[in-house]
Amino acid sequence: MDTEGPRDNWEVINDVFYEKIKVYDMDLEWVNKDLSLSNILMAVAPNGGLIAITLDVKNISRSINMHSVKIYNAAGILFNDINLKYERLVIIALGWNANEQLVLVTDIGSVYVYDIDGTVLSHVSAKSSIQDIKVIDAKIFPTYNGSRTGVAILTGSYRFHTMSDIHSENANFRDLAHIPGMDHPPSSWEALPQERSIEIITSVNNKLYVVDPAGCSELFPRRSNLLQGSIIEMSVCYKTLDIALFSANGALWVGSSDLQNIYTEFDTEMPNRPSQMEWCGTFDCMMTTSAAIVMSWESSSCYKIIGISPEVECSEQFLESPMFLFNEVDGVRVIGATTHELIRRVPEPLVSVFRVGSTQPGALLYDAQREFDAESHKATDYVQVINDKNMMDTAVDQCIRAAGCATTVSIQKALISAASYGRGYLENDNPEHFVEMCKTLRVMNDVAKYRFGIPLTYKQFHELTVMGLIKRLVRMRLYYLAIPIVNYMSIPGGSKLVLSHWAMDRVKRSMESDQDIANAIIDKVGTGEDISYADVAREATKHGKTNLAIKLLDYETRSAEQVPALMRMQKLDIALEKAIDSGDVDLLHTVLVTMETKLTPREFTSMLKDYRIAEAWYAKWCSLTDTGKLVDHYYTQDKFYDSALLSIQQLDAILATDSRIKSLEEIQRSFTKSMSETEVKLTKEEIALAKRQEALKSKVTSINGLTLNDTLDLLIQRSLFGEADSVRKEFKVSDRKYWWLKVKALTATRNWVELEKFAGSKKSPIGYAPFVEECIKNRNKVEAIKYINRVPKEQQVQFYIDIDMPEQAAIVAKSAKSLDLLNSVLNAVGPQNKVLTETINSFKNSLS
Repeated sequence: MDTEGPRDNWEVINDVFYEKIKVYDMDLEWVNKDLSLSNILMAVAPNGGLIAITLDVKNISRSINMHSVKIYNAAGILFNDINLKYERLVIIALGWNANEQLVLVTDIGSVYVYDIDGTVLSHVSAKSSIQDIKVIDAKIFPTYNGSRTGVAILTGSYRFHTMSDIHSENANFRDLAHIPGMDHPPSSWEALPQERSIEIITSVNNKLYVVDPAGCSELFPRRSNLLQGSIIEMSVCYKTLDIALFSANGALWVGSSDLQNIYTEFDTEMPNRPSQMEWCGTFDCMMTTSAAIVMSWESSSCYKIIGISPEVECSEQFLESPMFLFNEVDGVRVIGATTHELIRRVPEPLVSVFRVGSTQPGALLYDAQREFDAESHKATDYVQVINDKNMMDTAVDQCIRAAGCATTVSIQKALISAASYGRGYLENDNPEHFVEMCKTLRVMNDVAKYRFGIPLTYKQFHELTVMGLIKRLVRMRLYYLAIPIVNYMSIPGGSKLVLSHWAMDRVKRSMESDQDIANAIIDKVGTGEDISYADVAREATKHGKTNLAIKLLDYETRSAEQVPALMRMQKLDIALEKAIDSGDVDLLHTVLVTMETKLTPREFTSMLKDYRIAEAWYAKWCSLTDTGKLVDHYYTQDKFYDSALLSIQQLDAILATDSRIKSLEEIQRSFTKSMSETEVKLTKEEIALAKRQEALKSKVTSINGLTLNDTLDLLIQRSLFGEADSVRKEFKVSDRKYWWLKVKALTATRNWVELEKFAGSKKSPIGYAPFVEECIKNRNKVEAIKYINRVPKEQQVQFYIDIDMPEQAAIVAKSAKSLDLLNSVLNAVGPQNKVLTETINSFKNSLS
C-alpha cells in the first residue's frame, strides 16, 4: 500500500469523508491483459481475496469455447491457470462461495465448484428442460446471512430458476412463476434471498416485477419523482436487502427491496446505462449518510460516488482505463488494468484524529506526540488539555483504533507512537488492546506485501477472522508465512492446520520417492501430535501412494485414527497388530469384525493364528454371542477337539432329531480327526441313542435329546418296562445302575405294586437299602417297612428312627446286642420319652 498523507485522498460527500486508496500497482502480466468489461468475466473473493478471470463467451460468440480460468492474487500475480476438462463448456457466470472456492455456472445450467488448485469439489446438473433451452444469464450471490451460496439463472425461454444452496445434498433449481409479457430478456434483474426462498426483482416493459415460485406481482417504487422508463441497472445490498435502481433517464432511486422505503433519489445526468453499480460498504441503518453508491460508465470513462441522504451529493472522477467494481464489507474494490484501489468511507476513528480542526482527545494526543518528537514545549500543553478533561484513556483508545483503520505503515506507526505516549500518563492502563492492535497491524502489513497480495483493512480482517486468514494462506500454499503468524498470534489449532495441509500438499505434488517424502514430513513435523498423520495418509492413498500412507501411519500416535485408516487401505494385518498394541478392546473388536466380513474363513483363520491375544478375544466374544462362529473357526484352524466340545454345548438347543443326529455325526468326525478314541465311542453311543429315541417317539413324547439315564427313567415312569429293558440291554447298562434307576422311577411314580414285584424278581444287586430310602423320600412308611427287615441290623435301626419307630429300633438294637446302636436310639429319643429311655437303659444293663 502507498505512503501518502492521511488526508491526501479524502473527499467530502454529504458531510461524510470518502477516500480512494491505491492498494497495488498491478503486476506486469496483469497490465498486459485486455480488461474490457464487454468480453471479460471477473470475480473477486471478499476481504482482499483472489481474483478469477475468464473470457465472457456469451458476449462474444457461442462458437468459442473457453477452457481456462486464471486466478490472480490482489496484486495481479498469477496464482493458477485452471484448465477446464469439460468440452464445450460455456461459462455464463463466475463467483466465489463463502469458503473461497470458485463457482462456475454454464450455459446448460450446470454449477461447478472448484478449489483454487483446479480440483472439482462438487457439480450440480440442471434438469433436461433447462439444458435444452440454455442459460442466457446467471448470478451468484450469498444466502443464509452469507454462510451459503445461491445461484439464479435466466433461460432462453425467459424463465427464472433459483437454487438457494449449491452445496446442499438435494441442490436443484426451482422454477419461478412466469412474468406476464416477458418474451424477451429483461432490461435488468437481481436476486433477493429470503428466509425460505429466493425472489427475483426484474424490469420488463417499463414495469418492475417481483417473482418467486408461488407467483408474480408488480412493484411500484414509493415516492418516485424522477424514475422514468425501464430500470436498466440494479444493485442489491445482500447484508440488508436494500436496493439501488437506475432508470433509462439517468435517475437513481435507493431504498428497501420491497420499494416501500426510499432513502434517496438523484438525477445522475448520465442517461447511458452504467457499466457497473455497487454499494460502498455494508451498513445496518440506511437512513443515515453512512452509505454510498459507486457507479462506473466505461463508455464515458468516468465513475461517480453518490452519497445516500435526503440532500444528495456526488463526486465524479475520470477513469484512465476500464475498471471493475466489487463490493467489500467496508467499501468498493476497484480493479483496473494497472492499479488496484479501494473506495471507502473514511472510518470514524481516522476522522476524529485527522479532520482539520479536530479537538477530539485523539487528535490532541497525536499533535502532542508530534510536538514531543520535535522537542517542543507544546506537547505538555496538549497533554494538559487532555488531562484537564480527564480523557487521556479516550485519547489513547482513539489513536489505537485509528491506527487499525489506517492503511499506510507510516501513519500506523505515528498513531501507535501517540497511543504509547499517552499510556505513560495513565495510572491503571490495561495494555491488552494496545498489544492486540500492534500484533494485528503487523500481521496485516505482512500479508499485504506485494508478493503475498492479501490487502486487508481492519474491518475486513475481523470479518475474515485470524483463522480465516490462516486458512487462506494454507490454500495459497504460503505455509512459510502462515506458521509464524500462528505462533505470533497464539492461534489454537493453527499449527496443526498448517502443518497438516503442508504435509498433504507435499504428498500430493512431490515426485520424490515415498521414503524421501516420508522423511521430509517427519523431519519437519516430528512424531508428536502436531498433525494428524492419518489425514495425511488418507491423502496419500487418494493419490495412489499406498506404501507412503503405511509409512506415515507408523507415526500416528492416536490408534483410533491409525487403525481405521489401515483398514480403509485393506491392510488388515497391520491394523490388527496396531489394535493389539493399543490395548483398546473396542478397536480390536472393530478390526476383527472387519476381517471376518472381508476375508474368507481360511484367510481369517490364517491371519488370526499369529496373534494369540486377538484369537483369545475372538474366542471370548464368540462364546458370548455366537458359539457357531467359534466352532467353525476352530475347525478351520484344525482344532478339531475344541470344535467338537463347543458343538456338544450347542446340542441342547437342537430339538429336531435329524439335525441332532447330523450334529453328532459332525462331532464324531471331529473327534476322529483329533484321534480321541474314547470320545468317538461315546459319540457313537449318543448317535445310536438318538436313533432309538426317534423310534420310541410314537410311544412316548418328549424323549428326544434326553440322556440314557433320563431315557430309561422316562420309560419306567411310563410303565414301558419292556422297552426300558430293551434299551438297557442295547446300551449295556449294568444291573446295579439299572436297578438304581428303576427303584427311583417306580417310587417317584408311587408304583408300589411294581416296586414290590421288582424287589422279589431276583436278589437285588444293590441291596434293599435303596428301596427303603426311596420309600422314605416319597413319604410312604408302610412300603418302607416291607424292605427294612431285608437290610443289615445297623441300617434297620437308623431306618426305624427315620420313620419315627424308636421302640422297634431299640428292639433291633437289643437283638443285635450292640451298645452303640442302643446309644444311637437313646440319643434320638431324648429324655422327654421317659418310658422308652428306661426300657433302653434296661436293655443296656442286660448286655453289660
